[in-house]
Amino acid sequence: MRYFFLLFLTYQTAFSQIQHDAIVGTWLSEAKDLKVEVYKQQNQYFGKMVWFYCPPNTPPMESYKDKSNPDITLRNRTWLGMILLKNLVFDGKNEWVNGDIYDPNSGSTYRSKVRLTDAQTLYVRGYIGIPFFGKTMIFYREKLVSSQK
Repeated sequence: MRYFFLLFLTYQTAFSQIQHDAIVGTWLSEAKDLKVEVYKQQNQYFGKMVWFYCPPNTPPMESYKDKSNPDITLRNRTWLGMILLKNLVFDGKNEWVNGDIYDPNSGSTYRSKVRLTDAQTLYVRGYIGIPFFGKTMIFYREKLVSSQK
């Protein structure tokens, strides 16, 4: 019986860690115009912009600057590599909450929460005040192609 309990406890701990880190990876927006890499730092989760669509005859990704940022000192930073999601924490129920999401198009920061609907689909909700007053973006886990390593 003692060994069963130890095995059960080990399994629960490993399963819990997998759940916590289930959002880690690269995600492509439903519109296929944005890729965000979600990573863990200590016990919080962050998402940085690793690619975005640039229409033909526009400057390359590397030249886009954070010109709409209300903090004048940040207006010269580039979009590429910018942290968009910050400080998310796992709530134990398949949601990552209490974070912030930054919109470089408007320079606005919103509260955010993230939810997995399955292993491949991520709902990101940005809102003001309460989640009801917000917008949801859907992302799909990017599948790695072996030749892209």
